[in-house]
Amino acid sequence: MSTTVRVVLPAHLRNLARVQGEVKVDVEGDVTQAAVLDALESKFPVLIGTIRDGVTKKRRAFVRF
Repeated sequence: MSTTVRVVLPAHLRNLARVQGEVKVDVEGDVTQAAVLDALESKFPVLIGTIRDGVTKKRRAFVRF
């Protein structure tokens, strides 16, 4: 089962991902913060390392849920 989640990126990440307004990502299974970030990085690989640390996978301080 997949759930569509709407995400509003900060302006600098919208520019990086080359999108305007909100984006929608499909999350497989349980909808958790980690699953949303996984889906977001999968859809927009340019965001890898920007919304969470590449090693620890902890979300960056500016990312709000």
